[in-house]
Amino acid sequence: MTVNVLVFPCGSEIGLEIHAALRHAKDVCLHGASSVSDHGEFVYARYRQITAQADSAELVSQLNALIDAWSIDLVVPAHDSVIPVLADNQQRLHAPAMVPEPAMAAICRNKNLTYGRLQGLGIVPRRVELGSADYPIFAKPAVGQGSQGAERVDNDERHRLLADSGIEYVFSEYLPGTEYTVDCISSADGTLLHAAARLRGRVKSGISVRTEPVATDPELEAMALAIAAELRLKGAWFFQARRDRHGVPKLLEVAPRIAGSMALNRMRGINYPLLGIYAYLGKPFTVMPQHYPLVMDRALGNRWRAKLAYERVYLDLDDTLLVRGAPEPQVMALLYQWNTRGIPVVLVTRHATEPVRTLARHRICADLFERIVHLRDGSPKSAVIPPGESAIFIDDAYRERADVASTRGIPVFDVDAVEQLREVRA
Repeated sequence: MTVNVLVFPCGSEIGLEIHAALRHAKDVCLHGASSVSDHGEFVYARYRQITAQADSAELVSQLNALIDAWSIDLVVPAHDSVIPVLADNQQRLHAPAMVPEPAMAAICRNKNLTYGRLQGLGIVPRRVELGSADYPIFAKPAVGQGSQGAERVDNDERHRLLADSGIEYVFSEYLPGTEYTVDCISSADGTLLHAAARLRGRVKSGISVRTEPVATDPELEAMALAIAAELRLKGAWFFQARRDRHGVPKLLEVAPRIAGSMALNRMRGINYPLLGIYAYLGKPFTVMPQHYPLVMDRALGNRWRAKLAYERVYLDLDDTLLVRGAPEPQVMALLYQWNTRGIPVVLVTRHATEPVRTLARHRICADLFERIVHLRDGSPKSAVIPPGESAIFIDDAYRERADVASTRGIPVFDVDAVEQLREVRA
C-alpha cells in the first residue's frame, strides 16, 4: 500500500531532508506545499503553493483542499511554527498529522514550558532572574527556532532591555562547552529505540552545516532516555544540549520533528522521516544503526527548471560521455533518464578506434543509443542532424557546438551544463 504524504512547508531545510529521505521509498508518494515561492517547487514533483501562512485562519482549509485532491494519508510538518497549528487542528484536518498532542506540542514550542516540564530531571540549565545575574548569561526567545534572537548577555543593562522588550525570553546560565544535537527515534508508544548524538561543528542561520557523530556518551544517552520517558514523543524527534563550565551537558531545546541534518545519521542506517511515518501509522519497525566515521558538510546547491522541449539527443563520446578515461556520471544518469522517457539518443563521434568496442570496455550498453554515427571523413557533426528537428546537441568541443548552433539552430551544451537537463524531482 502506498502512503500519500503531504509535506508543509516543503521548501524548508527540513522539507528538503524529508524529500531526500523519502524520494526512493517504494511505499511513499511525496507531495509538497508551501506558503511562499521556495525551493520546494524545484524538488517536489507534486507541488502546490498556497496563500495561507502558518498563523492564518485559512491554513487548515487550504491544506484540506490539497488533502482531498491528492488523497493524502499523512501531513508532515517541516517547520517548528506549523507543529502546534496542526496539533491544535487535528479534528479539523482531513488527514492525521505527524505531530504530538496539543499540550505536548505547546510544551516543545516554548522553551520556558519545556524547562518547566523537565526541571525534575536535572538536565535543565539554571535559570537567571533579573538582578541576580553572574554575567555572562545566555538569552534566547522562548518561542523560536535555530539561533534567531539568541545572544550572550554580559551586563545588567542588556539583560533588563531584553526582559522589557515585550518578547518572552529564556535567561539561563551561560554554557561555554561543546554543543550537540541528539537524533532520536521512538516507537508508536513513545519508547525510545535509538539516540544518536552528533557535533554541531559549523552552524549557519541556526542550521548545523557541518556535523559528525560523537563517540558513545553515557550522559547524552541518559538525557535521551529521561526526556523520552517524560515526554513520550513518538517517531522522529531530537534535542540539543551544550556542556556547562564543569563539562556537564545541559538541555537547550526539544523538537518533535525531523531535523535537516538528520541526514548524517540517515546515512548510517536510520531513515528518520520514513520510520517516523511508520510510527504515526502504527506500523511496527526496528532500527539498524551502523557505526563508522562520517562527516557531513553542507553548502548551497543548484536545482534547475529548463524550459526545453526536444525529441532527440545528439551526444559526443570523447571528453563528453567519457571524461578522463571514465564514464561521466551525470551523462550516464541522463542516458538512463532519456531511455526511460523514450527520447532517442544518437552517439556522434570521431573516435580513433571502433566506438562499440570502447563502449563495451567501459561497460556502457550500446543499446542505450538509437544509432552510433562514426565520422571518419571530417564532415561536420551538424550534417548528421536533419534540418528543423527538435533536438539538442551535447559536445565538449566549442567548434562543434558553434557549428551545430549556427547551422541547425538547436540548443547546444558543454558537459558542465548538462546538469540542468536532469529531472531530480520526486
